[in-house]
Amino acid sequence: MKLEDYIEKLETSHPFALTRWGDGEWFNLNKKKGQNCDGNIYYEDLGDELFKIVSEKQNYHLGIQTLVGYSVSQSKKYPQDWVDADVFHKASSNGNLQEFIGSLENSHVVYIGNESLKNLNFVNEFIEIPYNNCWLIKDEIIKNVESTFSDQTKVYLFSAGMATNYFIHELWNKNNKNIYIDVGSVFDPYVGRMTRSYHRNLKLKRP
Repeated sequence: MKLEDYIEKLETSHPFALTRWGDGEWFNLNKKKGQNCDGNIYYEDLGDELFKIVSEKQNYHLGIQTLVGYSVSQSKKYPQDWVDADVFHKASSNGNLQEFIGSLENSHVVYIGNESLKNLNFVNEFIEIPYNNCWLIKDEIIKNVESTFSDQTKVYLFSAGMATNYFIHELWNKNNKNIYIDVGSVFDPYVGRMTRSYHRNLKLKRP
């Protein structure tokens, strides 16, 4: 799946889901102790849920961080048709994110993220979650997202850490008429938060 493939799906309101599996998700799944680079704790029960998800072939897109050796080696153990997890992050790094943003501007977007992201100009509905460890209120978040469901195909963007994979999995199975995308930290620099090293090299045009 390339950037243009996702853009075409957005522009035609074609339902799909995309989750991202990086080192943090694999460390959590493999019961590592501690927390990831964003301060999200590796919860044992989240690890159990991630294992259940990845162990069964899914009918949506699971993305792997292709430049991270550990993630690639772990992905080979599980029966998924893996796609590139960082397609949007690479587009941002290369200065090609604007077409994706344009497609969002023509969609009805529900963003699930921390308060810093609520003023992005393509967002129609916003569900605020904590900066860290939103797994602790997972049922509340699922309920809040479900409350926004309608007959309209909406685009749900998630910046919710490792729990995002669980949220999208559950919501896709409840309503597969929407679009669910794990955008991770891709929009952080556009709201003034440089949370990844490549963010500082971007030439930003605030969406």
